[in-house]
Amino acid sequence: MLSAMLVLFATLLGTDVVIKRWVEDELNLGEERELPGGKLILRKVYNRGFLLNLLDKYPKAVKGMSVFAGAGVLVWDFLMFAKKRNYVRKFGMTLVSAGAASNLFDRLAKGRVVDYIGFKTKKKFLGRITANLGDIYLACGGVLVMAGEMFSMLLHRD
Repeated sequence: MLSAMLVLFATLLGTDVVIKRWVEDELNLGEERELPGGKLILRKVYNRGFLLNLLDKYPKAVKGMSVFAGAGVLVWDFLMFAKKRNYVRKFGMTLVSAGAASNLFDRLAKGRVVDYIGFKTKKKFLGRITANLGDIYLACGGVLVMAGEMFSMLLHRD
């Protein structure tokens, strides 16, 4: 189980890093390329803060909080993978870890995270959001971890 999750982690992390590299090399800031289907847009955005550039004026604080959060994810991984079963939570933590590692790598290496997935929508707020696969891994993984926790609580309640 652990080896499968390590392979998945490496694959997810590598995919996001490769796409970020392609975006950095091939897209100009402000350029948008609509993907087939018309709902998703590729664009290059540098995020120096958290979601929607929250705290972007405080790069040292953002970097420090990111390292702290990354360390927390690593500790949680060790605790989670030391337990038997918990497959949904382990899968969720693999996604969380890949997303966190990808964004942490960007933040430490470049001082910013490269975002590239935009949404074509009539809602102005949603149209402003740009993410990367790491963000999607984090969100999906978080949902799976919570679902696994709730499922475990239902199975083991007295």
